Amino acid sequence: MRIFYDSRNGDPMVLDREAALHGLARELRKFAADARLDEVFMAETNGSPKPYAEFLSGLRVQKVRGDYPECHLAKDRWLELRANQAGLEKLCQSLERLQNGGHTHLYSCPIPLIFEADDSWPGFDES
Repeated sequence: MRIFYDSRNGDPMVLDREAALHGLARELRKFAADARLDEVFMAETNGSPKPYAEFLSGLRVQKVRGDYPECHLAKDRWLELRANQAGLEKLCQSLERLQNGGHTHLYSCPIPLIFEADDSWPGFDES
C-alpha cells in the first residue's frame, strides 16, 4: 500500500493492488469486530510519489463512537482515521467491491480519502 499526498492538490490517495485492498478490507473487518481500539497499517514509501508531493507513512485507525468518520494528517506524516464500527464496515464493503482500475471514496472530515486499485502501477514490485 502506498499513500500519496500533496496538500496543494487535494485528497490523499491510498493505492494498492486489487487483492491487497481486499486484504486490507479483511483486516479492517477483523479489527472492527474485536476489542482492540487502535490498529496501524504501514505504507511503502520508497520510489517517487510523483505527481504527488510525498508518500505518507501509513494509516492509523481508531474505533470511536462518533457518527461520522474523521481523518487527519498527523505531524509525523501518518493519516489518522477515526470511525465507528458501522463506518469501518461500510469502508470494508467499498474496498471489497473494488476492481483493478477502480476507486472509491471515504467521505471523512476534514480530509476525505481515495482508495484506488491498480495492479499495473510501476512502483509495485513483482513479489
